[in-house]
Order: sequence, then C-alpha cells, then structure tokens
Amino acid sequence: MEYELLYLVGESRDGELPKIREDVEATVREFGGTFLPAETEEKRNLAYLIKKERRGTFIARRFTMPAPTDEPFVAVAEPKEGAIEGINRKLLLYTPVLRFLILRAEKLPELKAIPREERPARRDDRRRPSSSDRRSFESKPAVSRPAPTVKAAETPEAKPVTEPETKPVAEAEPKPEEKRMSPEELDKQLKEMLDI
Repeated sequence: MEYELLYLVGESRDGELPKIREDVEATVREFGGTFLPAETEEKRNLAYLIKKERRGTFIARRFTMPAPTDEPFVAVAEPKEGAIEGINRKLLLYTPVLRFLILRAEKLPELKAIPREERPARRDDRRRPSSSDRRSFESKPAVSRPAPTVKAAETPEAKPVTEPETKPVAEAEPKPEEKRMSPEELDKQLKEMLDI
C-alpha cells in the first residue's frame, strides 16, 4: 500500500536538514517501508508561530508498505503490526520535526513541487506598516473654503453676514460638593424607600 509522508522542519534547523531527513527515512524503514524516488521540498512562511519558528521547510515523500498476499509461497516482507501507528509514535517524539502528516496516497495527485515565488523572511514578528499605511500625526493644512454668506431680508440696513461671531467658552461652573451620608442616615433612607 502507498502512503505519503509530509513533515515540517523549522528554519533554525536548516543546517541539520540532511540528518533529519535520514532519521525520518530510517524510522519509516524500521517499520518495513520503502521510499519511492519522488520528493518535494519547499521553504515557506508559516501561518503562525510553531515552537518559536516563523519559517520552515516542508518535505513530502511517498513510501510503500508491503501488503500480505493470498499466495502462500511468495516471499513478501510482512509489515510489522501497527506500522503506521509506530511511525506516528516515533515521529511525535522526534523533536526536530515540528509537524507531520501521513496519508494514504491512493487518491492523491502526483507528487510534484508547487511553483511559487520565494519571499525573503521577515526580521521580526511584528507587522511593519508600509509607506501607504504610515500616517503623520502632524496637523494637515486646513482646506480653504469660501465663507458662507447669509442673505438677510432685503432692507436698506441689511448687511451680508460672513461668519457668526463666536463667544468665548465660559469655564464650567464647579459642582457643589456633595454631602456625605453617615451609615445611619443611609439605613434610614433605605428603610423609607423599601417601606420596611
């Protein structure tokens, strides 16, 4: 039976990538798997941080596990009991692999690299505003508009009013200090309100 193994290695372990690849392949071979030649490797930005990693390398490989046949005299290597579960267990404990997925490859499309542009890594996790996002907090120059003119009733003394006069804002009057109530007075008022 054919399976596909997809696993993710963080960017901080790029120097160890060949050893990690060998360890993963050895784990699959330990349970009777045989790798096929097709392989896909792609470096991508991650959608969210995984164990403090922002970027990683996705590696996809196909492998086969021997299946039992009906013919009694055919020399087929028997798969070990629970081979896929064993591979899962070992890869969960292998810390250089951040995430992995094992799927049956019967209905999957052919394994090939997805063409995409490689983008440079970000220096930090915070979003930096682009030049169009940046706003200066300086006051913008006022837009000059003609002053509205108000036409009064046609009388000989009528003058066009250009702007209403503004009065200076009076300072708010201080509020009178509130009288603090003693607990006895408060109890008395509550009893009156509740009719106790």
